[in-house]
Amino acid sequence: MRNLLFAIVCFILACISCDRSDNYIIPVDYEKYNDDVTNRTEKGNQELAMKLYMDWCHNTVGKEIPDVRIKDFDGKAIKLKKWLKRETILIFTDMYCAFGGEEVERDFPDAINNMKDELEGIDILCLVELSEDSDLQKTVEYAKTLQGKYDNVFIIDQKDALRSNLAATPTKFFIDKKQIVRHIQMGFTFDENGSEYSIRQGIMMMRKENISE
Repeated sequence: MRNLLFAIVCFILACISCDRSDNYIIPVDYEKYNDDVTNRTEKGNQELAMKLYMDWCHNTVGKEIPDVRIKDFDGKAIKLKKWLKRETILIFTDMYCAFGGEEVERDFPDAINNMKDELEGIDILCLVELSEDSDLQKTVEYAKTLQGKYDNVFIIDQKDALRSNLAATPTKFFIDKKQIVRHIQMGFTFDENGSEYSIRQGIMMMRKENISE
């Protein structure tokens, strides 16, 4: 049901700056959205999906990334915060989302390459989810195909991804030097130009928050 609800809003580009807080990200409680699933109308599902989306936004933007563990291709565990020393664009994905995969594998890297000057001083980090029913070797092999397209690529277990509110694929977090998420974008764009536009929006929001402080 979690994937169904996110699918409803995966076409919405997140351009929302929510209440700021010094707390860590609060994981979304998906269970409370699963009541009476079979009795809901399409409109009811859309309304519930929007509530879930707003909950996700409120629990994430303006909050600090938790120090979850990620893994390299050899299975070595590393603290995520180690890789958040500068402004960072974090893109989260898995190997199952066909439309999102096109952006992660092609459009987003092409946009990054076209925007080298604008992205100077910003790290681009890609996290590939290893879910409970995923094959580890296939996940690692997929992640390796993304090497060279991003500054760093790591594996993240599903539980740690959910703890960080990384659920829809792809999801992009724009994180400042203080390791606070300043802007989020959920769902895929449709081409390279859309990716460039989404990156510029994210950078603007990330830096706008810091200027306002």
